[in-house]
Order: sequence, then C-alpha cells, then structure tokens
Amino acid sequence: MTSRERLVAASRGAEVDRQPSLAWLNGADGVDATVVAGKSNIERGADSSVVLAEVSNPFGLALEKGIDLNKALRDNPAIGNEVLDNLVEEVRGTIAARLESGADGIFYRLHGANPQHCSPMQYGGYYLERDRELLEEVSEATLNVLFVAGEQDLYIDFVSDLPAQLFAWDSDLTKISAADVRSARKGAVASADPTSDVLLKIGRKNYLSNLEQPNLG
Repeated sequence: MTSRERLVAASRGAEVDRQPSLAWLNGADGVDATVVAGKSNIERGADSSVVLAEVSNPFGLALEKGIDLNKALRDNPAIGNEVLDNLVEEVRGTIAARLESGADGIFYRLHGANPQHCSPMQYGGYYLERDRELLEEVSEATLNVLFVAGEQDLYIDFVSDLPAQLFAWDSDLTKISAADVRSARKGAVASADPTSDVLLKIGRKNYLSNLEQPNLG
C-alpha cells in the first residue's frame, strides 16, 4: 500500500498492511502523513504521503491573539459574540486557503475543551457548535484530523461526535488511552498509544511550548 492508501484506509476502518503514522511538530522520517503550518503553497515530494494543514480553532486563535474570549463573552455577550463570529470567519478563511493551496485536509487543533481554559459550560455553550460547523463544512476532504489539545481532563465526551476522519490527542501528556477514547468515540483514533489506528508522533518540545498560553477565565 502507498502511504496515502494506508492512511485513508486506516481512517475509515479498513484493513492496512501496517500501522500508519502521522508526524506533527516533528521532522520524523518515514511517516505516512505530515502536518504543515503557515500560509504558503503546499510543496509535495515525490512520495505519496498525505499533507495536512494545521489550523487553530476559534478559541485557539483567540489564545494566539491574546484575546480573553471567555471574559469578553461574560462581560458583554453582544460584543463577545461579535468577536467570536470574527474569529470563526478568520478560521473559515484559513481553512479554505489551505485546502486551495493543495493540502489533503486539515489538522484541526481544538483548544478550549479542557479545564485549563474553559469550564464544561463555557466550552459547550460558546464554542462546541462553532467547532462542529467549521468541521462539517470540510467533511468531504480526503483526511481531516481533529486534535484535542490540553494537558489533562479533556472533555472527550463533549467533542467525541465532532466530524473528522481521525480523532487525535496527546496520550502521553494526558494519560488518556485509546481504549478510553474509544468508549466515547466511534471511528479511527490517532495517538502515541500503540493500540491506536494511527500512530501520532508529536514534537514534544514544540507542543509543550505551544500549550504555554495564558489561562482565560
């Protein structure tokens, strides 16, 4: 099987000749898929590996911009929702541009579904359906990966039915196993847990620095 055939098959529950692998924030060789950041055109090599474009969800984009979105929504819901709407549109535009540039799909980095950033009521009430909307719009892409970011106590139940061919998380950092996720999520999963459908290789140092965002109240 080619890398593309292997990864697509695994993400849809079909048989594969070996466990496929996916690298993120990591220059690992010999993987079946890589994740790229930035806005330039996708440059493909001679192999058949899958190329995914990294995209932050609206809450993650707010973190990157230093916007305390929870506070904005709490203090003035009308203004807060306008800020959130603008972030959603920015993410939507980024997704469209990255797919047009040649990516096979997106690596959707979902922040907010963890107690470090949101209460269950905040994430479920403000952000969950925005994430669902954005993912549903690109559900026909060859391969989309939903990566739930966070260090512990992820709200797996909240996000378990969001549309994506692969559901991913940091099993080493969160101590959440593939079996734990499969109890809530139907479909293929990707993590460092060797029992996952796809082996996720994360650049640990880069990921930890990526998580060093301000806690928003």
